Amino acid sequence: MTLQSGFVRAVQEVLLPTAELKLLATLLLIASVFLAAWAIRSLDRPLRDRVGEGLSEAIQASLLTLWIAFVTVVLTVVWNVTVILDLLVDAVLVNRAYAVLYLVTAAIFVTAYLLIRLVNRSVDELDEAGAITRHQSEVAYHVADAGIFLAAFGVVLTIWGVNLTNLILGAGVLSAVLGLAAQKTFSAMIAGFVLLFARPFVVGDWIAVHSDGEERTGIVDDVTVLNTKVQTFRDQHVLIPNDEVTSNQMINYSRNDRLRIDIEVGVDYESDLERARAALRDGLFDVDLAQETPSPQVVTKRFDDSAIVLELRFWIENPSMRRSWKARTEAMEGIKESFDREGVVIPFSQHVHSFRDGEQSLEEEAAKETGSDVN
Repeated sequence: MTLQSGFVRAVQEVLLPTAELKLLATLLLIASVFLAAWAIRSLDRPLRDRVGEGLSEAIQASLLTLWIAFVTVVLTVVWNVTVILDLLVDAVLVNRAYAVLYLVTAAIFVTAYLLIRLVNRSVDELDEAGAITRHQSEVAYHVADAGIFLAAFGVVLTIWGVNLTNLILGAGVLSAVLGLAAQKTFSAMIAGFVLLFARPFVVGDWIAVHSDGEERTGIVDDVTVLNTKVQTFRDQHVLIPNDEVTSNQMINYSRNDRLRIDIEVGVDYESDLERARAALRDGLFDVDLAQETPSPQVVTKRFDDSAIVLELRFWIENPSMRRSWKARTEAMEGIKESFDREGVVIPFSQHVHSFRDGEQSLEEEAAKETGSDVN
C-alpha cells in the first residue's frame, strides 16, 4: 500500500508549488490545532452534564487526538514525506482476524470503563442518601473498580488464547509469599472488610477498645481498610489496626441514646442507710443532665473495710465524654453538699487491732518486764 498517488502529487505541484506556500500551510495547520483544542474545551461543561466527568474527558482527548493525527497526515502531504506514513501503515497493517480481536478487546475495556462509572455513580447516590458511610463508599469504589478491571482483563486474555491456569497458579504462589511477608497487614485488611459489613460503629461514635490490658477511648475520626483512627479526649490521634478492633472487646457508647453513670460512695457503719440513700438521691437535684426516666437508683454494693459502699445510678441522654464528666462532677458536688446537710459521714480508711485470748500486746509484755502498768 502506498500514499504516493497521482492526487497527492497533483496537490503538491498545483496548490503548493513554492516553499513559501508550504510554510504558510504549515502555520495554518498548527494554528488549527490550537483552535481545535479551544473548541473542544468549550464542550467540556455540556459533556460533563450529559455523560459525566470521566467520559467527558475521554471524548475530548479522543477528538483532539484524531485532529492532531489528521493534521500530521496533511503535513506529510504538504512536505512530500508520505513515505514515512507508508512505512507506518505497513507496520500496523493486520489481517482481518486480528482486527476483530483488536476491536473486541477495545469494546471489552470500554464496557468495563462504563460499568465502573455506573457502579461508582450508584455508590455516590447511596452515600448521599446516607445508606452507607464514607468508609464504606471508599472501600466499595476500590473493590468494584478492581473487580471489574480484573474480570475484563481475564476475558481479554482468554480471547487472545492465553492459558489462565498457569497465571492463576503463579498468582497463588505470589499471594502465599506476600501473605507470609505481610501477614499483619492482610489480617488488618480482612478485619477492615469485616468492619465494613458489620458496621459496629461509624465516624463520630464514642468507642472504647481494650487491647493489651489498655483501654483506648475516643471519638472515631476515620475508618480505612487497614486502621481505625480515634481522637482521644487528650486531643491525641491514635491509629488502631482493624484486627485489634475486631479481636478485642469494643464498647460503643454512642450506639444507644442514653448512658448510665455509676458513682460509688462509702458511708460510716453507724450511718442510717435509708437516710444515706435519700441523701444520695437529693444530690442529683441540681444535675440538669440527669434524666427523670429511668429514675435514679441507689443500691448497697458491699461491706468495705471502713465503710458500707452505696452506688448511685442515673442516666443521661445523648451520651458523650464531655457530658458524662460534666454530669459526674455535678453529681459528686451535689452528693457532698447533701451529705454535709444531712450529717452523713464518709469515713476515712481505718484499721482496728484486736488480740485473741491468751495473746498480749507488745506494750503489755514490755510492762511485765519493767514492772510498770499499762494505762
